[in-house]
Amino acid sequence: MESPSMKVKCGVENCSYNKNQSCHAEALEVNAMGDGIANTSDGTACTTFENK
Repeated sequence: MESPSMKVKCGVENCSYNKNQSCHAEALEVNAMGDGIANTSDGTACTTFENK
């Protein structure tokens, strides 16, 4: 089974995967913050982030 492939925009300038506002990570992981339940995008976090 093939994994989905999509373009992911990135506005975090100090992330090592950000190249020209595009995410170049091999895989992307997004999780809910706090209690594990997200009601809006503000309740999520990209845990793939790696500081430059």
